[in-house]
Amino acid sequence: MKKLFKVTLRNDYAFKRVFGVEENKDVLQDLLECILDIPPEDIAGLELLDKEFHKELLSEKLGILDIKLRLKDGTFVDIEIQNSWHFDFPERTLYYWSKMYNENIKQGQDYTKLPKCITINLIGKGFNKNKRLHNKYLVLEQDTKEPLVSKLEIHILNLEKARLLKEGQYKNNKTKRLLNWLKFIETDNPEVREVLAENSEIMKKANTAISVMEMSPRDKWLYDSRMKYEHDRASCISEGYRQGIDKGAHQKALETANLMKKANCEVDFIIQMTGLSKEEIEKL
Repeated sequence: MKKLFKVTLRNDYAFKRVFGVEENKDVLQDLLECILDIPPEDIAGLELLDKEFHKELLSEKLGILDIKLRLKDGTFVDIEIQNSWHFDFPERTLYYWSKMYNENIKQGQDYTKLPKCITINLIGKGFNKNKRLHNKYLVLEQDTKEPLVSKLEIHILNLEKARLLKEGQYKNNKTKRLLNWLKFIETDNPEVREVLAENSEIMKKANTAISVMEMSPRDKWLYDSRMKYEHDRASCISEGYRQGIDKGAHQKALETANLMKKANCEVDFIIQMTGLSKEEIEKL
């Protein structure tokens, strides 16, 4: 069959289609082994949560297509891919981490029983905090670097940096594997993916999944829908904050919301980006 379109795994639908399905759990495990400081045997029994591609997430513009999973020791992991880094991304990431952490508390439960929660964010371009390939954030004492708790872990992976690096720049085998995976995810060139997969049966399996996707009219439609969502989202943010940047905090949020509303952004998305209430937005 003929390929209908060219795939990059920077598209969140394609990413979940390859890494977030039951038949490719070994592919996801291989990626996680390169990112997390967890023994492979503890990652091996991972349980995928939210495996379905809910229709409302694919058809409406607000849907977030992340991958949620639980490890054998009860640790929760959430993986999300973003094409671009936005100024509010650290706060947004912390918000989603805290939501995942809070969802697992029961009334009257001992706080020490709360599970460890890890978020992994793959950023396509624009990450400007530093020039590192892999950033791991924890809660540490400022001087001694002693961790307060081990239950918060946020990883940020720089796909733009990965594209520019060569495997030979790293001696550590784990980092080399991670770099190859990030290059694999970042590119839209099938020849690059084939070269990267030459010495990895797991990457070959991921490539097969991509090839199947490229021949499916349904997958093409869903892939294109997510690309349009990313474009519309970036346009909303750019237009809103370009014109509202010099105003006071609340006034800026109101003006930003008004501009986003005029740009036909979804109300829930405007709430998420501005912090305003639904009532405030509906009055605009």
